[in-house]
Amino acid sequence: MVVVIVRAIILYFVLLVSMRIMGKGELGELQPFDLVVSLTLAELAVMPMEDLGAPLIHGFIAIATIMFLQCLISYITLKSDSARKVICGVPTVVIDHGEFNIKGMNKLRINASDVLGQMRLKGYCSVEEIDYLIMETNGQMSIIAPNPPSGIKCKRIPITTILDGKVMHGNFQKFNVSYKDFEKELKKAKLRTWQVLYGFVDENDKFVFYKR
Repeated sequence: MVVVIVRAIILYFVLLVSMRIMGKGELGELQPFDLVVSLTLAELAVMPMEDLGAPLIHGFIAIATIMFLQCLISYITLKSDSARKVICGVPTVVIDHGEFNIKGMNKLRINASDVLGQMRLKGYCSVEEIDYLIMETNGQMSIIAPNPPSGIKCKRIPITTILDGKVMHGNFQKFNVSYKDFEKELKKAKLRTWQVLYGFVDENDKFVFYKR
């Protein structure tokens, strides 16, 4: 028991020093390869604690090797823009002034529901309020808008009528939305449901549709 405790304390401080040397921030700020390195270091630290017969120095060497590779890759990405694009990727514009980047969304494997959820988390009620929504290389979404969300009062969140080409029938009855008016506005826009990525009724009871 004492051996396990001592090993755990030693490995804890070794990992702490390693992370400080690599200069990593919070997990939400990590690039994909940074996260892989963090998980690998955690696994390497567990192995010497599980196998008391294994020399502790083996764990130190493995951690030092991973730390060296991480610092080397960080240096390369710092000096080479091309290498950074390959290793870290590039930001992707998901929404550009009301236009959804379907190709980019498919590449990122996200759907309209994911995008709308992130938009609401940032304090925006409608797609019309923002200019750009960008997926950053660390997996977080950033929004560029003419007016910050602070102080904006949203009378009612948009009521979804179509999401990824599927009609949200439950919302019509739940929120007392006229299906006949919906069909009329859809026909007026010369659209079919499968052509619509996202459709909703805004706070002024106006039907809005965004094409795929």
